Amino acid sequence: MQSPSVYEVMAALCTEYRVHEIPDSSRAWNGPQVIPDSDTICNKVMTATDASLEVIHRAIDEGADLLVVHHGLTWTLGAIPLPSSNEVEAERVRVAIANNLAILALHLPMDAHPILGNNAVLADGLGIQRDGTWFASKGLPSPLDSSLIQGSSMTTEWPQIDTLEDGRLTMEIGLHGRFSTSMNRNEIKKRIRHILGKEQTEPEITRIFPEDRGMESDEIETIAICSGAAGGAVIDAKELGVDALLSGEGPFQSAILAQEAAISLILAGHHATETVGPRATADWLNRIAEANGWSMSAHFISAPIGL
Repeated sequence: MQSPSVYEVMAALCTEYRVHEIPDSSRAWNGPQVIPDSDTICNKVMTATDASLEVIHRAIDEGADLLVVHHGLTWTLGAIPLPSSNEVEAERVRVAIANNLAILALHLPMDAHPILGNNAVLADGLGIQRDGTWFASKGLPSPLDSSLIQGSSMTTEWPQIDTLEDGRLTMEIGLHGRFSTSMNRNEIKKRIRHILGKEQTEPEITRIFPEDRGMESDEIETIAICSGAAGGAVIDAKELGVDALLSGEGPFQSAILAQEAAISLILAGHHATETVGPRATADWLNRIAEANGWSMSAHFISAPIGL
């Protein structure tokens, strides 16, 4: 068995996650963020939710050659900070470069992937029969070297991408569907806790709004799912006709809207709901390594932030 180059692994990821096509926020930069020499060997990959300084140090300590994350090196600047700058986030870049750690980010590509994505893994874990997609994102794909796309994604069920009048692209990244048999709130809480496990910290313990003890036995048949910070989309969920909305966090008014719209708003932690995608990425990389005869392993870094 031979180890692949870091560039080969990056290309496999960018192709499978359609990084050259998926529209995203201008604050997100999908694809390679710290790029090594083209012939750098990749023996170990670590995946994580965030490219925090803690995670970068832990990846280096684990001997990783490549770190794959959901949230990239910056969410404040809109561009990768230069290592020579005095920006707080620049230290992440300096440490990665000094230790020859390549970093690749997959933001909305890791939300929208119909099998490996955060929303897909949550839906499958809950036993949802999918009815369709929802929660439209708007933006443009990140610039990407064409050599990093080698054919087409092996997954064919991706959401449709449309062009808006202003030239931006839009794509629905969430999923909605129904339980095979209706479930009450307590049963859903238990399933979510089982899916997220230790990634759900005490501050993130699943809460369902409106918080009325008399509603714990309410039956839920249909649900809309969008990980992260989609808890404010109560009206969109109401228009879908679902009984519940599952996300990570939402603004204060979402709890009031949930009561007035007769929607069960389920919030299970922004970070926690976005750990399932990076875990699935690590599993996929290990399968790809085995299929290609690569001497490479992938592992997930658990680094809860309590939000």
